Amino acid sequence: MVDRPASTLLEKVTCPHCWHHFEPHNVLWIAAHPALRGDPRLGSDAHRRFLSSRFTPRGGALDESGTECTQLACPNCHLHVPRLCLELKPWFVSIFGAPASGKSYFLAAMTWALRRRLPAEFRVSFTDTDADANQLLAGYEQPLFYNPTPDDLLPLGELIEKTKEQGDLYDTAQFGSDVVQFPRPFLFTIRPQPDHPATDPDPASLSRILCLYDNAGESFLAGRDSSVRPVTRHLAESSLLLFLFDPTQHQPFRQRLAATRGEVATDIRAGQGVNRQDLILTEAASRVRRFAGLRDNEKHDQPLIVIVTKQDVWEPLVPELRAAEPVVAPSRGLTTPALNLDRLDDTSQAIRRLLLDLTPEVVTAAESFARTVVYVGASALGVAPVRHPQTGRWSVRPADLKPTGVEIPFLYGLSKQIPRLVPSGRRPRRPTE
Repeated sequence: MVDRPASTLLEKVTCPHCWHHFEPHNVLWIAAHPALRGDPRLGSDAHRRFLSSRFTPRGGALDESGTECTQLACPNCHLHVPRLCLELKPWFVSIFGAPASGKSYFLAAMTWALRRRLPAEFRVSFTDTDADANQLLAGYEQPLFYNPTPDDLLPLGELIEKTKEQGDLYDTAQFGSDVVQFPRPFLFTIRPQPDHPATDPDPASLSRILCLYDNAGESFLAGRDSSVRPVTRHLAESSLLLFLFDPTQHQPFRQRLAATRGEVATDIRAGQGVNRQDLILTEAASRVRRFAGLRDNEKHDQPLIVIVTKQDVWEPLVPELRAAEPVVAPSRGLTTPALNLDRLDDTSQAIRRLLLDLTPEVVTAAESFARTVVYVGASALGVAPVRHPQTGRWSVRPADLKPTGVEIPFLYGLSKQIPRLVPSGRRPRRPTE
């Protein structure tokens, strides 16, 4: 099919849209000639998908007009599949939470931090696999970290638009009489750099295509997933589940915070209903069990990270977070740092105790679902919003943003998925007396 050694291709490819498994030689090509439009899955405006038998010396397929084609598509849903998906193993990661829990802010801060920290400290490149697929996420990052007026006080609601159940995060395909809606993943390529200490003759073995899924919080309400809207089925495919818990949406948490710091900034408007966040987690667990074929009492074997957002607001409630010991620390014998698992465990247990005190239902839902549950704190902004003097709306200055802990859940998941890429370790044990 292509002018490359066969060994560079995976034996089985997983479509990042519909999770269909197929052999590389069955991949479809997307016609390049503008006249070749009309696809049975994607409609009359889409370029035609086809299985090619004619190729150029460079490995590109020739469409009916003889035009060389460069883009590939899934043989099942016909949606675009980047070429690297045929060569590198996928790593599926899902992020979910209640409506208005701050997922979009967290995603923007996390990817912004990873673009910097992974190459600079861990010697791991973190790049866009498909710039078009990641365009929406780049749009999230722009007003926060590349704002042309960083010193202006800007309303939170105008920096990032709320994720919707319809729109740029979803694609549709026609299957007979059914129009099926699929989530559109963000795609990143993770590779060891040449100076990475674990680089070997086959860097592809340490490389992955990150398929990162985000949904509107409403998609996780009961009854929102169906055969024609399998928009959360990625949960069962994911090797890392990130659940965002927003303490400012939880009344006992708000009361405790108000007693220590006064008014608490929140995206929830007066009189607006608030979803019980433990029920979102319970519904997600139910879907994973159903999609993965697990029994009702069987725990999921992939790690669940409970991320308590807006750490800058609630951090005084957990004194252990003020310890000087970092989560990422220098490691003996390595040129890159490592995750300090002892420090991560300590903070996880401290945050768990706080949640048990104020929202035990979330802890129960998490630990009845997954074998491994880690509790972390994070702040996408790193600063507390203030009331705008003219409008009274909660606002921030982009120049003041200092995201805190947003990359830690991802680094932990990566260390579990590919330990040689992002190492981890524990404190040296002291000899017993």
